[in-house]
Amino acid sequence: MRSSSGAWVVTLSYIVVATVWVLFSDSWLRMLDIELQYRLQTVKGVGFVLVTGVLLFFSVRYHLRRRRQQEYALRRSQERFDLALTGGNDGVWDWNIEAQQLYLSPRSCEILGLPPGSAPLGDWLHLLAAEDRAGAHTALVQHLRGDTERLDVTYRVVHPDGGGGWVHAGGRAVRDDAGRATRLVGVLRDVSEQVARELRLRQAGVMFDCTSEGMLICDAGQTIIDVNNAFCSITGYRPDEVIGRHPNLLASGRHDTAFYRQMWQQLMGSGRWSGEIWNRRKNGEIYPQWQNIIAVRDQRGELSHYVAVFADLSTLKRNQQEIDYLAHHDPLTKLPNRLLLNERLSTAMARARRQGGELGVLFIDLDRFKGVNDSLGHSAGDQLLQRVAERMQTVCDDGDTLARLSSDEFALLIDRPLGVEQLGKLAERILRLLQAPFELSGQLLHMSASVGLAIFPRDGCDGAELLKNADSAMSLAKQRGRNGYAFYTQDLTEQARRRLSLETDLHEAIGTGQLRVYYQLQKSLSQDRWVSAEALVRWEHPSQGIVSPGEFLPVARQAGLMGEIDEYVLDEACRQLRSWQQAGYGLQSVAVNMSGYWLERGDVVRCVEQALQRHGLPPAALELEVTEDEMMQFGDAAVQLLDRLAALGVRLAIDDFGTGHSSLLRLKRMPVNKLKIDRGFVVDLPGSERDSAMARAIIALGKSLHLQLIAEGVETAAQQTLLRELGCDVGQGYLYNRPLPAAQIEPLLQGAPHA
Repeated sequence: MRSSSGAWVVTLSYIVVATVWVLFSDSWLRMLDIELQYRLQTVKGVGFVLVTGVLLFFSVRYHLRRRRQQEYALRRSQERFDLALTGGNDGVWDWNIEAQQLYLSPRSCEILGLPPGSAPLGDWLHLLAAEDRAGAHTALVQHLRGDTERLDVTYRVVHPDGGGGWVHAGGRAVRDDAGRATRLVGVLRDVSEQVARELRLRQAGVMFDCTSEGMLICDAGQTIIDVNNAFCSITGYRPDEVIGRHPNLLASGRHDTAFYRQMWQQLMGSGRWSGEIWNRRKNGEIYPQWQNIIAVRDQRGELSHYVAVFADLSTLKRNQQEIDYLAHHDPLTKLPNRLLLNERLSTAMARARRQGGELGVLFIDLDRFKGVNDSLGHSAGDQLLQRVAERMQTVCDDGDTLARLSSDEFALLIDRPLGVEQLGKLAERILRLLQAPFELSGQLLHMSASVGLAIFPRDGCDGAELLKNADSAMSLAKQRGRNGYAFYTQDLTEQARRRLSLETDLHEAIGTGQLRVYYQLQKSLSQDRWVSAEALVRWEHPSQGIVSPGEFLPVARQAGLMGEIDEYVLDEACRQLRSWQQAGYGLQSVAVNMSGYWLERGDVVRCVEQALQRHGLPPAALELEVTEDEMMQFGDAAVQLLDRLAALGVRLAIDDFGTGHSSLLRLKRMPVNKLKIDRGFVVDLPGSERDSAMARAIIALGKSLHLQLIAEGVETAAQQTLLRELGCDVGQGYLYNRPLPAAQIEPLLQGAPHA
């Protein structure tokens, strides 16, 4: 509008000036004569043309020059704008709302992943990630309505090739007089890197505040400028209490100046330092921490900050101490364990060698501890072990070491000058302490122990040998009847070596058929005939000959081989009885010993059923013998097992009756058919009045319970006569025959009367 007005002003001015000139010049020419008038008229016309031409020339030149200046200024402005966009890596977009036209600069197309020259005015939202479309559309609508001064929105775009990134769109609407948006112009900027940096910064901020390691940041002057939450938790300081202060407020005072000098030399030389350092919490507690310090430099390489990251090691060190304690101590009794005992034993022996001294080791094993666990439960057993440990600690001096080696085994290292006599008195003192009753849950419990003693250097040259020999001495004390002590001798080692050799050979013996079953006949004293035979296992060693059962059966129990031996004897005895019966011999039954291993394992019934079925024998043809002690040891479980066997029809006998601790009440409950009088009550008959009285009492007890009586160890006719007079039913012993193989038993069966 201003350009048109200016053009009209110039045009009207020209018309006015030209009209005035024409009227004035014509009036002036009329004053002249005609001829001169004609000549001047031509000159006037030419002059007017020249003047107007000159004016037109200068006017056009002025306007052209102004236009060129404006075009130059416009080009410079456009260049600056383009350079600014190029430098900022931005793209331009221009949306003519009224004309529904969209312009995208090449950079805008590149950012949006479109070909150059594209103008997706229609469905432009499809360029955006689905999650950002609603937000971008809302921001655009709000700005077009005039709710916002500028359009400012960030969203993700998805390129047709599968790529994409974050884009920031900024712009402003051009509005008409009514405030309606007619045009929207703005820029696009790829902010993917900026968003990634902001994400990393947020992650770093979260890590800074949420990590379990303490962090503090200091400026180049070592002034604390920031700390994280873990720093506050570990040190006890609030941020406002440390920010602006020097880190030396945390110093514990444990480290000297040389330590800090070395730390700073390494930090300034390599840019980092790591190590363990002790600092002080706000409450004054000194604690260890593992600290990493890093020197941060700016882009010019100048020091700008220090960052320290540290972890509290106090819990770790406590855990390490607890682990070390558990590795060297028994968790139940808190006593040293075998590992710590061996370490102290090695140290004590080395010192004794240097000083020419002695030291003693006591190996202590509780008697019948397994019965406590089985009857009262493992909790009561644990309480008993704790009480035992407490009592034994009362006899220990400061230099002694009392250790728990296994379930009910203890060892006491005496690292002080004590002679043999004093060690014996110490063992007696321990035994007396343990004989006093223990009260567990209101119940009094009586215990005893067996103690073995070994002395360095005469009984062993190293800790393992000394403990082994003390263990051997303890086994000797148990063999002597328990509740006592024994010193180690060389014979015990020889016995242990022989037991080990026997155990090795016994495994092979079972596999290669070296075991034999011998038989000892049992005779009816009233009818003078053979009624049964007891099966006894023997070991025919290929090089040592017959090995005594009293020697190899304990080895078999310890090695866990009794089950195989028991099953072998049972099967062989049933087979042999069936063979004798088919041959016409009048034996009614065969007796087989039932070991404690069978009672504990509880599979006797299965083995018996299979053996009887395999050899076609009735259950009454088999008699199982169990010792009085083993029957009492397994208590109610043994009674239940005997009930199952009795229900099967098998006959049952109590062996070695009179030597154990059976009660009449329990004897009454047991489904036994026979009592077997131990040979200890028979050997001195008939001369011993006391043994005669004992035999008479046992026989009377058995008769009152309607049980059959059999006497072991009958060796003389006088013993047989007395036992017959006392009412004993059956006799067994060397008077009739020693245990013999089946082939040597048959001639005895052939020459004797039978049923």
